[in-house]
Amino acid sequence: MTWPSAFDSPIPTRSKTARGLTRRDFFGAVVARLRARLPESLVDFQHRANSSLLKLSYANERVHYEVWTDGTREQIEIGLHFEDGPVSTAAYLAFFDHHIVELKHDLGPQLELERWTSTWGHLYELHPLVRLDDMLAERVAERLAAIITAAQPLVDAAGVPAERSAMAAEPRGPWRAWRKGRR
Repeated sequence: MTWPSAFDSPIPTRSKTARGLTRRDFFGAVVARLRARLPESLVDFQHRANSSLLKLSYANERVHYEVWTDGTREQIEIGLHFEDGPVSTAAYLAFFDHHIVELKHDLGPQLELERWTSTWGHLYELHPLVRLDDMLAERVAERLAAIITAAQPLVDAAGVPAERSAMAAEPRGPWRAWRKGRR
């Protein structure tokens, strides 16, 4: 039994001579490397990033892949998040629970499936957070590509209808209408 393990090789220590990347540049490097690693059928994803995480999605942005650089805990989470509501989250978690043995066989025993709240669950793994550089971007992209390649066909096969994401995307409340008019 073998599985891709981008984090098996020694992790570089911080170096005063080695130059790190900003989180924005790090996430950009992960996206570029990820597109090069994914099969053609999976390269057409949407992505967005903020100061600590990168989200990638296909049909439903509330069911998305995430790279979270958690500086407080000094770890990187790489995984698939189910955040579309209580019904869809429960359905995805039940579906993935039936496939967890094969996923762990393919991706490694460090993969976990967990429900955090009634509306939020995830399939994920944790790795040490080290200096953000090109080497780490390559390792994260390799791992994320493996997870997406294994998990996205299951997301599609689950056939779980959109829940919250199917709600109207129109602004709610007068302040949003005002803000929309200011753009």
